[in-house]
Amino acid sequence: MARQIAKPCHTNNNGHSGGGHGRCQMSLSGFSLIEISMVLLVIGIIAGGVLKGRDLIEAAQLRSVASDFHSIQVAYLNYINSHGALPGDDSGASAKFGSEVSNGDGNGETSSSDAKSIFAHLYAAGLIEAKDFKVPKIGGSYSVISENNQPKMLLDNHGKALLNGKQLAVLLAKMKELLGDEFNQVETDPATISSDRSAKYKVKMRLGLA
Repeated sequence: MARQIAKPCHTNNNGHSGGGHGRCQMSLSGFSLIEISMVLLVIGIIAGGVLKGRDLIEAAQLRSVASDFHSIQVAYLNYINSHGALPGDDSGASAKFGSEVSNGDGNGETSSSDAKSIFAHLYAAGLIEAKDFKVPKIGGSYSVISENNQPKMLLDNHGKALLNGKQLAVLLAKMKELLGDEFNQVETDPATISSDRSAKYKVKMRLGLA
């Protein structure tokens, strides 16, 4: 509760207090140390709640990203089982799904041009909901690349690294939960995780069976 703080009276040149006779009644309102401490405590609780809320939102976004990687892996394997060919590399895709779907070269490997058609083949087969898959909840973009003729799903920021070390650790833990033994197909770029908090990373996952 605010308390009254007496304000010293000023005297005039004759030595009398200003504003009339008797004791000066002017005062200022102030706060006790307990009240100030309570205000600071409340501010701290609110700030902590905001930070905790942000952490929970980010964790949910990273859980969604892990689920996206898992769903593409499942869709990729289902395509192989259903159509007897690698998505992207399937030379009979146009015959199956229409002329607007590009054929692959059918050589049993995934070239760079084949990789660009993987999402389109999965979409045409009804295994994913959009031709370009989706936008990651954490930001950045998904794509499929070819490395040594192997398809890899990539999460990055349109060619640049996206995740900081804390985000990467959370994502990898959630991917390990979902992927199980297939988690060994997950890679980071750079491959070595740095203690530098400003370091950024891309995440890749090889598609298909190990």
